[in-house]
Amino acid sequence: MLKKLSFLLLLLCFGVIKAQGPYSPAVGQSGSTAISKESSSFVAWATGVELQRGYINIEDTSAKYDNTNRASFGKASFCLGKALGNSFDVVSLGDKGVATLTFDRPIVNGVGADFAVFENGFNDTFLELAFVEVSSDGERFVRFPSVSLTQINSQVGGYNNLDPTNIHNLAGKYSQGYGTPFNLNDLKDSIGLDLLNIRFVRIIDVCGSISDEYASYDSKGNKINDPYPTPFHSGGFDLDGVGIINGGTPYIISSLDELTLGVDTFFNPQDSVSFISGDVVYPYLYSTYAWYGFAYSNHFSVINSFEHDQYTAITKGGVKGDSTNYVVSSIALDWMSGTNAPIANELTFKNEEKHLVSGFYVTNTSYTANSMKNGDFFAKKFGGDTGDDLDWYKLMIWGMKEDSTNTDTVEFYLADYRFVDNSLDYIVNDWRWVDLKKLGEVKKIYCNVLSSDVGSWGMNTPAYFCIDNLTILTDQLPVIMDNVTDFEIAKTTKPVIYNNPCKDYFIVNAESSSVLLIYNLSGNIVKKQILNEKQSTVFVEDLSSGYYLVKIVTGNNVSTTKLMKL
Repeated sequence: MLKKLSFLLLLLCFGVIKAQGPYSPAVGQSGSTAISKESSSFVAWATGVELQRGYINIEDTSAKYDNTNRASFGKASFCLGKALGNSFDVVSLGDKGVATLTFDRPIVNGVGADFAVFENGFNDTFLELAFVEVSSDGERFVRFPSVSLTQINSQVGGYNNLDPTNIHNLAGKYSQGYGTPFNLNDLKDSIGLDLLNIRFVRIIDVCGSISDEYASYDSKGNKINDPYPTPFHSGGFDLDGVGIINGGTPYIISSLDELTLGVDTFFNPQDSVSFISGDVVYPYLYSTYAWYGFAYSNHFSVINSFEHDQYTAITKGGVKGDSTNYVVSSIALDWMSGTNAPIANELTFKNEEKHLVSGFYVTNTSYTANSMKNGDFFAKKFGGDTGDDLDWYKLMIWGMKEDSTNTDTVEFYLADYRFVDNSLDYIVNDWRWVDLKKLGEVKKIYCNVLSSDVGSWGMNTPAYFCIDNLTILTDQLPVIMDNVTDFEIAKTTKPVIYNNPCKDYFIVNAESSSVLLIYNLSGNIVKKQILNEKQSTVFVEDLSSGYYLVKIVTGNNVSTTKLMKL
């Protein structure tokens, strides 16, 4: 935060605090757990984010900076990819703001730290803190236990300092370029959390106020005192990145990165064709006067023209940032049957395979968003003149299973004006994650839209939406990196195991002198064995029934698979 203070002001305001707490010290000091953004331990970085900005001053929500009462510094995409370790390429969350991140693979509970969170603290003691939570399903999030021993007799001011040795398991503990590590083993007793399949990381700004009404509390019930207030556009936790250290098998992501477009343009062939990205087949249906199905675009300009703005996401770019590729979908109305009902668009997969889809990001087109906000020749202004009309516009997604039956439907509101409090009405104007794992394995995905604004000729609201980063889950063979020795894995394969599932023993093929390790779901090693033969018997009658991870190390080669003990 406060990125644009002069260097002189920084020198005047930032003092040196002598370490005195029980926890790990600042970067470079003996016992520090800080991880450099350049560490070879990192195997991947966040690829998607859903952002909910907090107020610049939660105690005075009328306070504004740059005409908004919410934090506004940085773009959501600035926290994606490798942390850059500077003061500007970050996204500010504001007081109690939230960022929920997705990745190109699951985070797994391995040896030591499993991932790290990066903030942009100016130095070792000017720190802004955040809670960290994780989830396997996107619904139940579990928070890492944290401790703050900073005094609460007086408020730490917006320009004041913290002693990192008084802080444990809170993101932002270290200065820019260095991440705070988190070990999933801390959550081994949590219910509803698969420690070998963490799909989401959530960062929640710690509001540093020590007032009873607005304070944030650690897991021991202590108020967390950190710099407050910070009534600027850059207030709150400044997220630079989240890096994976222990990761599973990469997912298949339809990111559109492999599809080439000119600057500020879109896919618009004069024929009905399909395009493919990440194993997903997107049909494009062309007629003389209209198109339906799916197109891809990197439009960022808005000129208040239907022909132009129908291809422009309200975000002016994909999840990865301005002018990056994304998918636009146009829904046809069934005028031939006389019902004028919207006709669902269909997504399939290469080779007509079935897949378990994690989900995708969704937002509005500029054309649809502006129509709902202001009304146009065909469609009404949502809320009406008084703002009290109960309008809505929603996306519906369902799948077709291998037996040709349909799954249940997932609904997501792209606009909702049904609240009693009109200030809660919204039109989605950023990328939001829609989780689809509950659909199960499907061979097709259907997308359709409905609106409260319907006339004699069907739905009046422009029937468009945008999607990005459609993610297909893969069979998981987690590679657990030993980040203590920080060695490189030369090759990863699946070991040959016979008699799996097993009751008392299983047989494994491996080079002699290989080391076999069995991990439980908490990431703890429950058995270690040297394999002296190319085919060895491993006895597991003493293990409890359930799933385990088998890891075989042969020199720098590592192979992993799941084991089911009956």
